[in-house]
Amino acid sequence: MNDALNQYKVDPGNFWKGLPMRGGDGYDDMEVAETQGWHPISAWGKDGWNLGSWPLVIVFYRNLKKEDAMLYQVIEYVEGDVTMWSCPTAAIRQQVTDELAFFHWKFSHKEWVKDYDSVDQLPDELRGAYGSQRGKGKEV
Repeated sequence: MNDALNQYKVDPGNFWKGLPMRGGDGYDDMEVAETQGWHPISAWGKDGWNLGSWPLVIVFYRNLKKEDAMLYQVIEYVEGDVTMWSCPTAAIRQQVTDELAFFHWKFSHKEWVKDYDSVDQLPDELRGAYGSQRGKGKEV
C-alpha cells in the first residue's frame, strides 16, 4: 500500500474484531456487516473485474457521517482478518481500493494485470467503480 494512503488506516473496532467469533463464513459476515451499514463491493474497473475472491477476500464500503464531516470507509477482509481505512474523500477511498484491487489481482495472477508492475501503471479502465456509479461523480 502506498505510504501516503497508510495515514488513513484506523482500528477496525469491536464489531470487526468480534465478527470471527460468530463462527460463520465470509457470506455470513457480509450479511451481518450490512446491518452496520457496510456494503460488499463485488466488481471494480470499467469492465467489472472481480474485486476480491468471495467469501475469502471481500472489500466493503461504508459512508459515515461524523460530526460535520463525511468519512468514506473501506475494509479489506481476508479470511476474517480486516484492515480498515477511514478517508476524508471518496477519491482517496478509490485510491485505496485501486491499490487493493491491484494487489489481489496480481497475487491471483489475473491476466489483465500481467503487464503491470505497480498500481501507478494501471490504465483508467482498471481503476474506479464499476457500473452506474462510474464516471458520474457518484460515490459508492
